[in-house]
Amino acid sequence: MGAKRRTSVLLDPALLRKARRTLGASSNTDAIARALQETLINREVEATLRDLIRKGRGRFVDVSR
Repeated sequence: MGAKRRTSVLLDPALLRKARRTLGASSNTDAIARALQETLINREVEATLRDLIRKGRGRFVDVSR
C-alpha cells in the first residue's frame, strides 16, 4: 500500500459505529480502510462471476435479471 494521507470526510456516526462492529475494526480509520478494501474485492468477484456467466462455464446462471 502507498503512503497514507490525512483527509477529512463527513460521515454518519451511527453508520460508522455499525461498520466498526461489523468489520471488527479497532478505529474509524481502520473501519473505513476495511470497507474500501471489501468494496474493491466485491467488485472483482462480481466482474469474475459476470465473465464466467458470459462464457458459459460452470453452468452459472445470472439470477439478478
